[in-house]
Amino acid sequence: MGRLSTYRALSVAHFFVAVPLIALSTFFGLYLVPILAAIPIWFCVLGNQLWYGPNRRICRWVRFTHLLALFVSAALVVIGVFTLQAAMRSAAKGGGLLSPWGFIPLATAVLLAALAIASLSLVGPEPLVKPAQ
Repeated sequence: MGRLSTYRALSVAHFFVAVPLIALSTFFGLYLVPILAAIPIWFCVLGNQLWYGPNRRICRWVRFTHLLALFVSAALVVIGVFTLQAAMRSAAKGGGLLSPWGFIPLATAVLLAALAIASLSLVGPEPLVKPAQ
């Protein structure tokens, strides 16, 4: 059952990533929270399912979710780079007070990509152990 502890660690990692993302989604206002918090809540659902060990259904969910998370991470990197470039241009003209805000999408991208890579490398094409009963 050594692998079950690995899945449980990955489950805890899903919750550690989801909680700050839920808090970050409230930053954009209460009207957008139901839309923006859906992905972190889905990470909580995945974390809950991973706690009990792998099965084909959860492995399929994890692969699909984290392939999309890698795509979103790449988009966040692009957004963060463009934001930092705009902040640099703004600072050259005497502004630039909000230039550190460009690091928020970059930090979120690193967090999502790290979780996605860890999840995809663990889950692989098939579950590694039999599901816990």
